[in-house]
Amino acid sequence: MTLRVFDKWAVFAAVSLAFCFLNLATFTSLGVVLFTMAGELHWSMTAAAFSFSLLGIACGLSSPLPEITMRRYGGRATLCIGAALLVFGFVIASVSDSIPTFYIAMILLGVGFSMAGNVPGVALIAGWFEEGSSRRIGYYLMLGAVGGAFGPPIVEAIVRNSSWRGHWQAMAVVAAIIGVLCVMFVQDRETPAKLPEDPARPEPQLWEPREAMMTPQFMLVAAAMTATMFCITTNSSIGFSHLVKLGASPVFAAQILSVIAITATLVKGVAGKICEAMSSTTVLAAGLVVQSAGNVILAYADTPALQYSAAVTYGFGWGLAYVAGTVVLLDYFGRGTGSRILSVVWLVTTIAAAGPVGAGAIADRIGSFSPIFLIYAGALVVLAVPIWMMRQPRHGLSVSVG
Repeated sequence: MTLRVFDKWAVFAAVSLAFCFLNLATFTSLGVVLFTMAGELHWSMTAAAFSFSLLGIACGLSSPLPEITMRRYGGRATLCIGAALLVFGFVIASVSDSIPTFYIAMILLGVGFSMAGNVPGVALIAGWFEEGSSRRIGYYLMLGAVGGAFGPPIVEAIVRNSSWRGHWQAMAVVAAIIGVLCVMFVQDRETPAKLPEDPARPEPQLWEPREAMMTPQFMLVAAAMTATMFCITTNSSIGFSHLVKLGASPVFAAQILSVIAITATLVKGVAGKICEAMSSTTVLAAGLVVQSAGNVILAYADTPALQYSAAVTYGFGWGLAYVAGTVVLLDYFGRGTGSRILSVVWLVTTIAAAGPVGAGAIADRIGSFSPIFLIYAGALVVLAVPIWMMRQPRHGLSVSVG
C-alpha cells in the first residue's frame, strides 16, 4: 500500500514538474528571449513574431498525437518522447543563426509541448487518483500556471547574465533531466479510473456534439475563447518588446509579464466558484470586458503605474474568461458533450497563432504595437454584448441571444 501511494505521488510530481517547466520555457517567456535574438541577429519583428506563431500552430495541430502514443506505448514513453523533442528543439535554438533554423526549433518545441504537456499529464493523474482526481488535476494545472508566471523574469535573468544561446542551452539540460525523471517515476496503471461525475451538475439535455456545434451559443463561446487566445499569444510574444518601446527596462518588462500571469493564475483558482454563484455567461462577458480594458491601458502604458494597472486588469479578465468559457459549454450542453466539443474549441483557437505575426507587421509599418491592443479591445467588447444576452439553447430551435 505504501509503495502504491509513493508511486502515484511520484507520477504526480513528475508530470507536474514537466508541465511547470513547459510553461516556464516556452509560450510565456519566448517573447523575452526573442527581443534579444531579434536585435542581435537583425530579424524583423514580423519574422521574429512568426516563430511564436509556429510554436502555437505546431502545438495545436499535434495535440491528437499524445492520445495515440499513450494507447500504443503508454504515458512514460509519451512523456519521454516529448522530453526528447524538447531537448532537440532547445539545442537547435541555441545554435540558430538564421530564422529558418529557429523556425525548425519552434516546431519541435511545439510538438514536444503536446507530447509532454497536459494531455498525458491529466490522463495519468486521473488514472492514478481514484478519489479526488479533479482536485489533483486542479493542482497540476495550477503548477503549470506557476511556471508561466515566473518564466519571464527567470529567462530575462539568464539572458542578461549569460546570453540567449546560454538560455536555450540551459533549457535543453533541464528538459533532459525531466526526461530522466519521467523514465524513473512515470508508470501507467493497468485500469485507469475515469473522472468522477459531479452529481450536483446533472446533464441539462442530451446533445449530440454536431448538434451542439451548430448552435449560436457554441459559436459565440468559440469566438470568445479564440479572441482570448489571440490576446494571450500576442501579449506573450510582443508584450515584452512593446513595454520596452514605451520606456520600461527589460527587467521591469519581464516583471510586468509575470504580474499578468500571476493575476490570471490566482483568478482561475476562484473563477469556478464565481460561476457557481452567478451565471457563467455573465462571468464570461465580464471577463471579456475586463480584458478589453486591460488591452486599452496596455496600449498606452508608458509609466510604471499604468503598466501595473494594465497587467492586473488584463490578467483578471483573462482568468475569468478562460474558466467561464469552459463552464458555459458544460452548463449548456452537459458534461459529456461539453467536454467533447471543448476540444473543437481549442482546435479553432489555433488560428490565434496569427496574432503575433499581425502585431509584428503593424510594428514594422508604423513603429508601434499599440494598434493591435486597441483592435483586440474592440473585438472583445463586440463579443461581450451578445454573450451577456445569451440564454440556454433548446433542441430543435434557432435560439436567439436575447
